[in-house]
Amino acid sequence: MVLALVAVGLAQGLAQSSALIGKSKADSIAHSIAVGELDQAHRIDYGDLGTVGGNPPGTIPATQTKTQSNQRFTVATRVDYVDDQALGQPKNFVNYKKVSVTVTPVTGTTAPVTQTTLIAPPSIGAVANKATIIATVVDAKTGLKLQGVSVTADLSTSPVRTSVTDANGQVVFAGLDPSAIPATDPRHKYRLQAAAPGYVTHTSTGQDVMRQHLAAKQTWNATLKMFKPTTIQVNLTDRTTGRAITEAATTTIDTDAPVQSESKFATNGAFTFTTIAGMPIEPGQYTVRVQPDCYRPVTLPPAEMPAGYPTTTTHTVNVPLDPLPHGYLNVRVVDDGGRVIPAAQVQVSGGSADLAPTIRAVDVNGWVHYCLQPSAPIRYIVSASAVGYGTSSLLATVVGNITTSIEVRLTRVRNACGIRLELFLNGALQPNRLARLVGTGGIVYDQFLRTSGLAGTTLGTAFFPSLVPGTYLAYYENGFTGGAVTWSPSAGKAVACIAGQPDRRYRLP
Repeated sequence: MVLALVAVGLAQGLAQSSALIGKSKADSIAHSIAVGELDQAHRIDYGDLGTVGGNPPGTIPATQTKTQSNQRFTVATRVDYVDDQALGQPKNFVNYKKVSVTVTPVTGTTAPVTQTTLIAPPSIGAVANKATIIATVVDAKTGLKLQGVSVTADLSTSPVRTSVTDANGQVVFAGLDPSAIPATDPRHKYRLQAAAPGYVTHTSTGQDVMRQHLAAKQTWNATLKMFKPTTIQVNLTDRTTGRAITEAATTTIDTDAPVQSESKFATNGAFTFTTIAGMPIEPGQYTVRVQPDCYRPVTLPPAEMPAGYPTTTTHTVNVPLDPLPHGYLNVRVVDDGGRVIPAAQVQVSGGSADLAPTIRAVDVNGWVHYCLQPSAPIRYIVSASAVGYGTSSLLATVVGNITTSIEVRLTRVRNACGIRLELFLNGALQPNRLARLVGTGGIVYDQFLRTSGLAGTTLGTAFFPSLVPGTYLAYYENGFTGGAVTWSPSAGKAVACIAGQPDRRYRLP
């Protein structure tokens, strides 16, 4: 029994001794590799002393694997400029270079071995006339400095430099060659770009903005702004039932600084915004405006979105809507032969609530659906258009809780023309009245003389596009009597629509 215990102890001791010998051998090999790498660094031309694609750039691989005495090691090399300003000398950030080599066994538990050395330039002239970029990356919303952002300097006379920001959100590109002198030379300016997971660059510091010509001994202090894009989710519900609305609605988000706007159309009460004016949404104050069918329009006061940025990047807005008295209008667009025009669009405007022009595309069967407030006493104007067809308009009545279905026929035209009417009374253009064109065969086209910004029209004008060439009689609304519009002038003003002229202007009366 005693002999067995002694044998076990001897075996354990031998194993521990073997492990210690192995560790000592691995350490010795690691030190040898590190010293060898530093020795090679001293023999590299100073201008090439750097890592491949690093800052400063050079010929040394940033990471490589070496095998010695049947053991594999990972060799990581880092080269940094050292800013050791001499008394009375200008600051240039490139007094000499520090080379650090870390050797780590691929297997085993041996600790990494790190060796460093300092290498001076061959002469002061080698670094005296260099330029420097100090780039700081901050969050555009919070102003906090961002660590771990990859920053690149390129497009000028020095090779491409890429580095990662430190805890102060800063990276220094030192020892840069001065930019090319002629302004026509594509290397006349350095460019800065930043990239980080989850972030995008603010337009104020995009790659077209962060450009700078650098002269010898010049330092460019640049601040790059980034932000996490915001997603805004808007949910519309019926205040009475609490359920998502199923009628059509247009929801718009906008901001005043700078003025930007984005609108979406849906019939399920759910709207997801990831861009505004085609760009990622920046965190900030936004207004939500809802123009729904069957419900009272809503404009919410500006609010900060998203709350809790930068931890949170999604903001949800729940909007309960109040139902309005309403009826339904279904419009079908066909050609002269009764065939569906799949690319047609329908615009409805007017009515007793003076609905702004609301444009929708027909479905595969040529239909489009509207839920509208009852029209009495003023009817709605329904206009339909399609490429290659003349525009057609008519007046429609909407009755509460009843569905009204109408059909609009469009005539295919060649060499279509357009007419723009301007109503000029009492020395000024007049908005918010009806204008009417009557063509051959009594075809009637009605449009509102609307205010600026609605349906692309200008103050006091009405535009009739894609008309069949010919002569038309033009009228304008003079009043409203017995549920019908009265028109002036009584005989109409003759206007000519000429083939190939898409915007011929006439003034009424």
